[in-house]
Amino acid sequence: MNRRIKNGAICIFRESLGGSRNGKIVLVENYGKNDEEYNSSFTVKTYASEKRATEDGEWEHSVILLRPNSTDPNFKDIVLHEDDCENMRIVGEFVAVLDE
Repeated sequence: MNRRIKNGAICIFRESLGGSRNGKIVLVENYGKNDEEYNSSFTVKTYASEKRATEDGEWEHSVILLRPNSTDPNFKDIVLHEDDCENMRIVGEFVAVLDE
């Protein structure tokens, strides 16, 4: 995210209240991944989703993309399908970087 948020920056996030998150920077928690001490891990990415209509006329996500906004080419999109989201939650939406 170093194009918008410098490494080591202190940021403010607000609770996600739902609605469209497309194009917003979000803080995502993934339970049970990576950090054995806390049994969770976090990532900050730009949110994008594609939706499709269900048989009963409702909308559902066909895919959610968590995209890095970084100059580092080692960071790749995280592609999520419904089954992948079971242990994930949007913790908050990016508001601002605090001045150092």
